[in-house]
Amino acid sequence: MLIVPLILISVVGFAFGSFYGDGSSQIQIKVALNNQETAQDAFLGKSIINALKINTSQLVINVNEYASPEEVKQQVSASDNAANVGIVIPTGASQTLLNNLQQSVTPKNLVQIYTLPNSNDLRVTVVQNIVNRVVQAQLVGSAGVGQVQQVCQQSGNRCAPNTIDPAAISAAVAKAATESDQATQTLTAGKIITVGPFDQALPGYAIFFSLFGLNAVAATILQEKEDGTFRRLLIAPIQKYALLGGKMLAQWIVTMAQLSIIFIVGYFIFKVHINDWLAVSLLLMSTSFAATGLGMLLVSVVRTRAQINPVVSLVVLVTSAIGGAWWPLFLEPTWLQQLAKIGITAWAMEGLNGSMILGKSFMEVLPDILGLLVYGLICLALSLRLFSFQQKTAVVK
Repeated sequence: MLIVPLILISVVGFAFGSFYGDGSSQIQIKVALNNQETAQDAFLGKSIINALKINTSQLVINVNEYASPEEVKQQVSASDNAANVGIVIPTGASQTLLNNLQQSVTPKNLVQIYTLPNSNDLRVTVVQNIVNRVVQAQLVGSAGVGQVQQVCQQSGNRCAPNTIDPAAISAAVAKAATESDQATQTLTAGKIITVGPFDQALPGYAIFFSLFGLNAVAATILQEKEDGTFRRLLIAPIQKYALLGGKMLAQWIVTMAQLSIIFIVGYFIFKVHINDWLAVSLLLMSTSFAATGLGMLLVSVVRTRAQINPVVSLVVLVTSAIGGAWWPLFLEPTWLQQLAKIGITAWAMEGLNGSMILGKSFMEVLPDILGLLVYGLICLALSLRLFSFQQKTAVVK
């Protein structure tokens, strides 16, 4: 009940640890660059290199320059990840940009970016956005120069040739374009929620194994039924609901103890994030109650101990698979999330994920707590209706 879940939680948590970040890790990007522009008035290559010089607490871009495009490609394709992305700026890229604008032609393939085939690395996207922004800024600046020259060439206008500095105009407009983001202010609201691999793995597998614990109580009740223990208890002045209630209370205590110990170990050893202890505690209590009610209902419809193991296994595996025990419930399609609520796991994981991962308040997870309590009450009511205290025997004539 405790060792096996904790071992499995450890294995799964460490195995998927690389998919989760702590919210404060620094992104590092390695860029291999070859700038073939050597002319003094070549501005595109210099602008890209300057734009890539980023070193902040969140992002660091290391640019290493190489003498040829072949070396850039080798760095990108190297097995040791020498470079995440490669950039080649061909000779005459700046002049090509100016010529195309003068001819009202949209520039194409000015800069070459090399990545691995079928790469979906987000670091590549970051570099591409930076390069595209630099090129767009130069396009805007060059377009401004063209507009000034066009106005000066109109009849009636007087513009002394030596008073027009295309480079200064282009640089000023490009600088304004690249610094446009300073016009907005980025603020924060709420608090940072740090999510680790165990914040999903521990609640999911804890509930998964607690549901498998229903096998034990179900087998015990069925054995007492087969042995005639319940039949003898019926002559005592005890109500039927009290007999089942005693069994249910014992199983609730066992399930609650199992979940509590696993969560306490998870908090101190695996550093899971408990944002609201009251919400999590009530979720565990209501989950134990619903699980116990479900166990009593299964005992009421199953006739023999041989049937209980496959029935419980089927119910637990199906509801855990679609209920978010193995992956966050909010990643599933909406229709599947609603379908999953035929089982306990979806209600419990929706509340635990909401509190531990999404940072929801107590009132926001209260519907899940109430849903689990109602689920348990319905199961208990049906079990009292369907449960047979005496083992049916065949009548021999």
